[in-house]
Amino acid sequence: MGSPQHEPPSGGGVWLFGDLRTEAFRRATRSLLDLASGLALKRAAPLSLVLLGSRLEPHIEFFRTSRADRILFMDHRRLEHYRQETYTGALAHLVREECPEILLFLSNDCGRELAPRLAARLDTGLCADCTRLGIDPETGLLIQTVPAFGDQIYGKILTPEKRPQMATVRPDATLDGAEDLPERDDRAPRIQRVPFPGKSVEERVKRLAAEKDLVSDRTLEDARIVVCGGRGMGGEARFQALWDLAGLLGGEVGATRPAVHAHWVDEDRMLGQTGRTVAPEVLLAFGISGATQFTAAIQKSRCVVAINRDPKASIFSCADLGIVGDAGQILPELLRKLRKLLIEQYGKSPEEVDPKGLGRFSDGLGKRLKDLREQKGYEIAEVARVLETTSRDIQEIEEGRAAPSVSLLLQFARLYRVDPAPFLTMAEGGRADRRRAESYTKRTQNYSYRTLTPGAEQKHLRAFRITIDPRRDHKMIEYKHEGEEFVYVLRGEVEIKVGEDLHAMKRGESLHFEASIPHHLRNPSAQKTELIVVLYTP
Repeated sequence: MGSPQHEPPSGGGVWLFGDLRTEAFRRATRSLLDLASGLALKRAAPLSLVLLGSRLEPHIEFFRTSRADRILFMDHRRLEHYRQETYTGALAHLVREECPEILLFLSNDCGRELAPRLAARLDTGLCADCTRLGIDPETGLLIQTVPAFGDQIYGKILTPEKRPQMATVRPDATLDGAEDLPERDDRAPRIQRVPFPGKSVEERVKRLAAEKDLVSDRTLEDARIVVCGGRGMGGEARFQALWDLAGLLGGEVGATRPAVHAHWVDEDRMLGQTGRTVAPEVLLAFGISGATQFTAAIQKSRCVVAINRDPKASIFSCADLGIVGDAGQILPELLRKLRKLLIEQYGKSPEEVDPKGLGRFSDGLGKRLKDLREQKGYEIAEVARVLETTSRDIQEIEEGRAAPSVSLLLQFARLYRVDPAPFLTMAEGGRADRRRAESYTKRTQNYSYRTLTPGAEQKHLRAFRITIDPRRDHKMIEYKHEGEEFVYVLRGEVEIKVGEDLHAMKRGESLHFEASIPHHLRNPSAQKTELIVVLYTP
């Protein structure tokens, strides 16, 4: 694109906008600071981390040991919650004041929304989803490498005239010439507070409320197990079974670009060079051909299991275990056997292993919405189109497997021309049930069970071998059963509270008590605890 005739003033050096909305985004920001630090060294310019929000002290402490030269923060109550209009105005004011040379954002939902609006307001350029950055040795310009033409080729983009040079950057992006950089001085960053520009930041949108997604607090990047589906799943109905499998395994669901484009799953679940990158213990790939754009995002997976009916599919070249067959036919049988195993070998109840039965938000609400839809003569796809969501979302709500947000319930009521008040009342009760179920699952995630009496799930006498991982800070888990209970410590230590009595037990010790009394178990030690538990019900 040629060299600029002159370089505009840019005293602010290299800037990185910090995403503080979740712990995962905060860690991703810190990781991207390493790359930004390399750019700053190449330009012999200072590196600033820019933080916007309210009550930022904990976040500043988190980044105090980072590679930033300066933490530039704006702390104000109007920045407590992310709103693109408010954040755009605040950032635009800050950039105009200090004139940074380079401004980087994480390539996530916030970065993809905020960066282009800011670039338009500043009348500068923007490169999205950069996979590699560098500095041109002749001009000193930022080299921004982005995938193009369906990820088939890579383009190198320069911004020779406008400032700042802006880019959204993937978390796994690399830096040209990183190996030749000298070590950066290990010094604490300078902390600088800047005032909120006040009335100069326009706000036309008022925040009324926010509702957190209760399905999962984890992200794909943090998941130990990822169940991923592609075009070979054959349709939305088959793809839905991947959510059941992920639920049984305690994993997350990912998808390839064709599955996302077919609207079987949200774009936020896409893996690939322009999507997310994962590093799970186990990745299960169903109906995925294995294009390089996808495999580049799963290279750090410890074990890859691939199911594809084409024995020559590229996915098998990176799989640790390959199964040749129709993923849509294999998956239902896998689900059936897994549920059977969890019930017979691990003592789970049928309700626990049935994703349609565990923690339903509200069967009554879902049935009511389904009845109204059928009375109006609408197909699921029609409702999904009008409400701007997916058919899968509508089906899960009608089956009681998902909780509609308040705004979506109001849209349902408007579409079906009914009073929304009963919907809101039913949904609130369902959400409480779901929260209790998810809270129990979260608390007991460090417990594992193996039944010693297969086939005796409905009998009077059942025996289990229970392992509790070492975790000093986990809460005591409450149980309550009909009948009697006998506990024998095979290994380690356990604290059992029966009613108000606390029993500290070690290896070889046992306890017998009335199981109908609320009792709690906890591993207080730094090693695993193993117990034999026998339940007798009349």
